[in-house]
Amino acid sequence: MEQQSIIAGFQQVDHSQHQFLMKFLEDVADQSVVKESLELQIKLLDAKPGDHLLDVGCGIGIQAKRIAEEVAPTGKFVGTDMSNVMIELAKERTADLNLPIEFYVAEADSQPFPDESFDGIRTERVLMYISNTQKVFQEFMRLLKPGGRLVVFDFHWDGSLISHKDKVLTRKIIQYTTDSFPNGYLGTDLHRQLRNVGFQNINIQPYNYSGTNEILFELIKRAYGGILQSGVENGTFTQHEIDNWWQALEDDAETGNFFVSLAGIIAYGTKG
Repeated sequence: MEQQSIIAGFQQVDHSQHQFLMKFLEDVADQSVVKESLELQIKLLDAKPGDHLLDVGCGIGIQAKRIAEEVAPTGKFVGTDMSNVMIELAKERTADLNLPIEFYVAEADSQPFPDESFDGIRTERVLMYISNTQKVFQEFMRLLKPGGRLVVFDFHWDGSLISHKDKVLTRKIIQYTTDSFPNGYLGTDLHRQLRNVGFQNINIQPYNYSGTNEILFELIKRAYGGILQSGVENGTFTQHEIDNWWQALEDDAETGNFFVSLAGIIAYGTKG
């Protein structure tokens, strides 16, 4: 099992195992539940030709084409990411699409655009890596035009469901994973933070990544593998505990008993 931690990796992509992270993003984006989530986000953004949309934490631009198609030909899709590596890959991926797409390197809370530049902003699986999300939402408010729409998808890791015979250790693993993220409890605070910044028409709904298939099991191994190994290294778990936990989960996958549900949240709000 590859041991790159997605937490450390996605916070410092340019100094991490690029290929592991890129493949992880591609495989996640290929899941039907993720594609369905994107379509719902586009619907909530009310994306239409002529709109200027910002995707904060766009990664390697996997979803850029689909979103840009909604605003073309007169609108614009703009993607930003803190990683130079990701932005360069995103530019390569979309260079021949003949769509209104631009990419820039930028931190989520410090975007290089004038006030009221965008009709809509989205960010997906990004804020869990950021401690001060209030500052990010203030930046989003600055960037949105009056009536502009914000859509956020992220995980509330403490709500994860992992079917496993060792329920005590599994609870400990879920708590450790949640605490390992800079913002693993984001789901509980989204409504409060959006309201405090001044967003209106706020709506928050659950959107879980759930399933039993082998591909999802492999993604879970890559998502949790490095995190749990860090727990072994700092003494939270023993190697024996983690090895046995993985083995039991793999046995369940082979016999059709594997089930996982990662607690996703989709939040929506508008600028008054």
